[in-house]
Amino acid sequence: MFEVGFSEIVLCFIVALVVLGPQRLPAVARALGRWTGQARAYMRNLSAELERETQLAEMKKQLEDVQRSMREHTEAIQAEARKTADHVGDIGKDIGKDTEKP
Repeated sequence: MFEVGFSEIVLCFIVALVVLGPQRLPAVARALGRWTGQARAYMRNLSAELERETQLAEMKKQLEDVQRSMREHTEAIQAEARKTADHVGDIGKDIGKDTEKP
């Protein structure tokens, strides 16, 4: 990410040793280590949360697709049932007309 080489790390350590002194440097290094760990944990959590949100969005899209498909099939079945009911009604009327004629 930052592409820091070994020589840059040594240079930063020497500058920190001169500026902070040998007594405060270990405490500062521990604090810096804690902050780095917390930042990494935060980034891991953020990455996991983004992955979950992406999966949730995909699942919602799939659910909407399935609902739309079910709605289309339900409408087709209802239309076919209406046609069948109308056809049965017509047959019933025809039978009724045939039985009324002597």
